Amino acid sequence: MPLLFPNLRIHQVFGANTEVGKTLLTTALVRASASRYAAHLKHPEKRVFYLKPVSTGPDEESDVAYVQRNSAPHTPYISTRNLFQYREPMSPHLAAKLAPDLPFPDTNEQLVRGIEAYAASCATELNGREGALFVETAGGVHSPALHPPHTQSTFLRSLRLPSILVASPHLGGISTTISAYESLLIRGYSISAVLCLHDPYYRNHTFLENYFEDRNIRYWTIKPPPEKYGTVEEDGVRLRKWYEDVETTVGGDEGGGVGDAAKWLEEEHRKRIAELDGMPERSLNTVWWPFTQHGLVNKKEEVMVVDSAYGDNFAAYYAKAGSSAALAVSPVPEQEDSLLKSYFDGSASWFTQSHGHANEALTLAAAEAAGRYGHVLFPSGTNAPALQLAEKLISTVGAGWADRVFYSDNGSTAMEVALKMALRASGRRYGWDGEMGGDVGVIGLRGSYHGDTIGAMDATQASTFNKAVDWYKGRGLWFAPPMVQFVDGKPTVLTTGPDEWATLPETLRDESESTPDGWTLPFSSIKQIYDLSARTTTPLADYYRSHIRATLEAQVKAGRQFGALVMEPTCLGAGGMVFVDPLFQACIIEVVRASGDLFGGKAWHGKSYQAELEGLPGREAAEWQGLPVIYDEVFSGLHRFGYNTASTVLKHNPDISAYAKILTGGLLPLSATVATKSIFEAFLSDKKVDALLHGHSYTANPIGCSVALRAVELVEAYEEKDGWKEEKEMWDVESHSEDRWSFWDEKFVKGVSEMKGVKGSMAMGTVFALELEDNESDYSSHAALNFLTSLRKEVVSSKSDDLTPFTPFQIHSRPLGNVVYIITSLWTKKEVMRGMERVIMKKLQEAAE
Repeated sequence: MPLLFPNLRIHQVFGANTEVGKTLLTTALVRASASRYAAHLKHPEKRVFYLKPVSTGPDEESDVAYVQRNSAPHTPYISTRNLFQYREPMSPHLAAKLAPDLPFPDTNEQLVRGIEAYAASCATELNGREGALFVETAGGVHSPALHPPHTQSTFLRSLRLPSILVASPHLGGISTTISAYESLLIRGYSISAVLCLHDPYYRNHTFLENYFEDRNIRYWTIKPPPEKYGTVEEDGVRLRKWYEDVETTVGGDEGGGVGDAAKWLEEEHRKRIAELDGMPERSLNTVWWPFTQHGLVNKKEEVMVVDSAYGDNFAAYYAKAGSSAALAVSPVPEQEDSLLKSYFDGSASWFTQSHGHANEALTLAAAEAAGRYGHVLFPSGTNAPALQLAEKLISTVGAGWADRVFYSDNGSTAMEVALKMALRASGRRYGWDGEMGGDVGVIGLRGSYHGDTIGAMDATQASTFNKAVDWYKGRGLWFAPPMVQFVDGKPTVLTTGPDEWATLPETLRDESESTPDGWTLPFSSIKQIYDLSARTTTPLADYYRSHIRATLEAQVKAGRQFGALVMEPTCLGAGGMVFVDPLFQACIIEVVRASGDLFGGKAWHGKSYQAELEGLPGREAAEWQGLPVIYDEVFSGLHRFGYNTASTVLKHNPDISAYAKILTGGLLPLSATVATKSIFEAFLSDKKVDALLHGHSYTANPIGCSVALRAVELVEAYEEKDGWKEEKEMWDVESHSEDRWSFWDEKFVKGVSEMKGVKGSMAMGTVFALELEDNESDYSSHAALNFLTSLRKEVVSSKSDDLTPFTPFQIHSRPLGNVVYIITSLWTKKEVMRGMERVIMKKLQEAAE
């Protein structure tokens, strides 16, 4: 749960190392904050809270005990708490093992939940009054968590509390402090202030003060505490006097000003809230959003302000109607909840997210490459991340067919490159090569989406996405593909309009039903639909091939010329999350590859269509045939749907394939177009004009390539450990089988399809889609928007029978007309999945009543 309360400011205190005075200075901040409240209160009230999540050592020597001993005269205003205390003074993960009789969290997340719960209880206790909570961490920034291999800076990141860093005043402290600061910074923490005890010999403050000032971070040097001598009582008197001094003293060589720091933390908290509250209006006045009609989105309460993101979720703020920055900086007694809410990123941040937001491994890969390279030019050169990624792609998604990798920056340009490659290869072979290629089109699927650039738009049929673009000129033939859905609880293949479909073969008529768009055909299981080894020799396969070949013959006879087959394999994403019958896609590949007689004209010197079709099993994968086949795997590839490449599903390799979006795990823009040797050789000569003259300044950016390589490696390592075993078992799929499975429970997907108001539903890998009944069935429908708006208000929480409780959240996604879709990451927990399924089913039941 993101923690940002209007009147409860929360600060997390990290130490650059052990023995830097972290508890000493945290106590000073607690006292100084309490003093500020005491100054204007007639009666003592608990206003300042201190929390130590994990403490080690004897109770009497614990940090909580220290704060309690040294909080006078402000004790009536201060409340302390320790979540877990272990007797041995050592690293928490070891101390816990030596105390089996003491409570021990099952996971690091459970400890985070404890912090959340305590913060919420503090806000409730304040009941609208102003207060402060200081959360003191253990040891240094990278002290081990209770459950290795995580460190506390990693497992506390989901809270992303504004942090105070206590610098090291010792020998080597400058390096230690900067390292700690950069560790926090690279993990997304905001540093509110840096405090350091003064050391008259090492004088680290003379460097650190300027260092942090250059980074706009407030820095305070605090005079050191008195040395211990004499009796315990005398030491106590001197220490109390020291606390009084540092709370009020400002300046001087030895420093002071903890009171000034406490005041600054109050001001920063108010500024943060004012900033959040003002961002929607500022965005409405300055930003031009993609795929957004500003005439419809024009109220500040409709703007989601993403404060941060971690794992599957956003920490986001929605302004309330009538609120203002002026209100946000004053006490708001009626609002005790956190201003930030946790939202599941159901659109996977526009299909890009797969490894979880702020993934530490990817962040470090980016930082390493940024520090080593920044960006370097790529033509006629190379760098290690780009080369290693190219080799990895050829050996994985391109295994058995690919020879070259061409880098660009996003999915649309990856597809522009793919189209240039394919059309050049076809032109060279069939005789339209030259500066003006003529009116050559592509063969594709209705409902496809290949990007926003002009060429990519021209490779799709007219739709809401492109028909209002002045330069748009649809260049192709688009088949309406049969789709796969659960309909009324049954796995079904059904045709889509507006294509006309012949009557099904007699052997299938009794099982099928006629519809306005053709027919529907139920199957016994999803596994049966995706078993192409059995289906490619069925009457339905012959029926598909006949339909495709006859359509192509008619088009060519009418004078149409084609240069490539372009399709999103398995699922048409932005076009409506349409899961295409894999048999139809396999058949269209076969027909196109066997139809050189149609595409080649006088340049064709091959065999008959039937002979070419029969010879396909023995074709050379590196040599394209008929027309180059392009897989647009920008959305669907790299495990989005539970497979690395659609070749394993369709049983046919492409000649060109495009990857982007989750190529970098959702961290950076990068794309790759992978091609066969024969495609590459179409551009090979000693003339510059024959080269693939395409590229952009950031081609093969080393940072993006480094992140992509690490993202691939993480998935490979997880697969080697029998990853997604439980999810596969849920769909009755064996660990190393190529059968289809999903993070979404098959029983849930089936049940959704039986609900009133639902046309059908489907899930594969991370993706779930449900199609709502609506008269407006295309992108202009508001059915999905209305459902998602209602769903977003519902809190998803764990149940008592969930093995691992999770922090409550809400669901955010974007509509596709009348289609609702929600996409998980590759590591979304099963408890979270079941929680979302419960809430979605509940909302559908409410809508049906």
